Amino acid sequence: MVAELNKRGAFAVPFAGNMPNIDIIACDSQETRTVYIQVKTKRGGKNWHSSIVGCQPTSPRVDEYRFWVFVDLGDVQTSPRYWIVPDWWVKNDIYNAHQAYLAKHGGIRPGNPDSTHHSIAESRLEQWQSRWDILGIL
Repeated sequence: MVAELNKRGAFAVPFAGNMPNIDIIACDSQETRTVYIQVKTKRGGKNWHSSIVGCQPTSPRVDEYRFWVFVDLGDVQTSPRYWIVPDWWVKNDIYNAHQAYLAKHGGIRPGNPDSTHHSIAESRLEQWQSRWDILGIL
């Protein structure tokens, strides 16, 4: 993901600090805008895996600077595919999807009520595929 951003004209580095949910810090070539990115990858399979922790109804931010990038690595014969999604949107979507799931099950998660796991299907992210422009750094 860092290489992809650099290839597209941004300056990006992996982040290994102790700030939660940040995998990459990236900025534009003039260093006037910085964004923080959480990366979710999958190789095959239908869904990415995340958590309901910290997800809540969230309003759009005019100048969003936190993003999630969902990457489908595919296989060695295909190029990766990317979905670039604002943080506020992901948190809102996970919250709404989880509430709908609970409503179908009487308000209690079946199997393991204490689980925080949340699965994200590719179909939920369609509008964000290849939306590199929203980062504002390319």
